[in-house]
Amino acid sequence: MSDVTIVSLVIGGLLLVVIIGISCYGAVTLPAGARIPLHYGIGSYNNFASKTTGLIVWPAGGAVAFALLTAVSVHAIKPNHPGGGAPAIIMPIVLAIVAATQWGAISLAKRNAGARQE
Repeated sequence: MSDVTIVSLVIGGLLLVVIIGISCYGAVTLPAGARIPLHYGIGSYNNFASKTTGLIVWPAGGAVAFALLTAVSVHAIKPNHPGGGAPAIIMPIVLAIVAATQWGAISLAKRNAGARQE
């Protein structure tokens, strides 16, 4: 494996830990009846899941993305293969987007839960 792949795997693993940590933060700070926004695919916006489901789906999605992108990046990197580091560089970017989006979803759930309690 190249140095780019190893660094990408380490950063991706750390970002996956961050995603799990964000879910733990949400589990502690969100009220029991909170609804967490999820996006189920093309054309299905404004979906809200229960607190438990939402806090599990985000890290599960991050783990799936990590596994798929790891498989692609390790498989794509072959000796003398030009541009082989590109898949490895994509993984941390995707996981950083997942973490940022999850943080926004938790923030929205906190804001909506606070509005319902007033």
